[in-house]
Amino acid sequence: MKKRLYKALCLLIFSLLLLSEGCTLKELNDDAPTTIADNVEVVFNWSKSPSKEAQTMVVYLYSTKHEMMDYRFNNPDGGIIRTYGGAHTAVCHSNDDPYGHILRNEHSHDEIEIFTDDTGVLVGQGISTRGIPRAKGTEEEPLRNTPSMIYGTQDRDVNLKVSALPQKLELYPEELVCRYSVEFADVENLKSADVRIDATISSLAGGYYPGRMTPNSEAVSHTFTLKADLERNTLSSEFYTFGVPEGEERGHKLCLYIALKNMTGGFYTFDVTDQVNKAPDPRNVSIKIYGLKLPEIPDEPLPPQGEGGVSIELDSWDTYHFDLKV
Repeated sequence: MKKRLYKALCLLIFSLLLLSEGCTLKELNDDAPTTIADNVEVVFNWSKSPSKEAQTMVVYLYSTKHEMMDYRFNNPDGGIIRTYGGAHTAVCHSNDDPYGHILRNEHSHDEIEIFTDDTGVLVGQGISTRGIPRAKGTEEEPLRNTPSMIYGTQDRDVNLKVSALPQKLELYPEELVCRYSVEFADVENLKSADVRIDATISSLAGGYYPGRMTPNSEAVSHTFTLKADLERNTLSSEFYTFGVPEGEERGHKLCLYIALKNMTGGFYTFDVTDQVNKAPDPRNVSIKIYGLKLPEIPDEPLPPQGEGGVSIELDSWDTYHFDLKV
């Protein structure tokens, strides 16, 4: 009888222990989602940029209580994410040119920055940028590639509920870069030049802070290539920039590097400060220049390819400075 009572008592104690352990596990499971927003739909609303040309997007969520979370979308529409609940700052940008655009300081919503790399070659003519002449006062500026199109935005008032129910995070990307166009009209003796003509424009912003929606304060010179139209006697180019640097207004010099068919080089500088800083729309800057006159060179047949031609190893440049006729 005592043995039976002893066994029954042991079974009762064992059962109580199991029940106690089960309650503890249940409390842990219930506690796990108390920080999680489990079904958040990220939506990119393109009403501020109807072109909607982006193919990939990145979203960063910054919280004071949790680590930064980033989410990548291989489409311009968005998708479902799982993240922490609570208050966040959201920053997003397109990511269609991961090799041309460089990111740094991703772990700070105020300091996350997009910029472009230094360039060592004038692409049109294949001339090394080492040792090329620079406009006075811009010699120390880095020579940088121009950016491609970037979209993005930020929202400092994102609040996500701790819930497994569906909720939405809607972001409104817009263009973060500026459109610049350059045209040289009525160029004299354009046929004297090699059709590959390179240029730089100085004292533009070296990068952009999508978390602040402002360019940075670094001044750089961007390189670009102009296309020659021999019928219209024009040189033209269109490209993107990050705009002018934050802070004090700066001057801007446009430089041409022209290889001529007599195997000499012409370096031409133009002060385009007013056309940049006083543009009616600083996000769409149009620079138009008249009065460029190249040396007249007899139209003689060029040597066969591989036996001379236009030199890209120019070690001296004839320098010309122009007052603009706008």
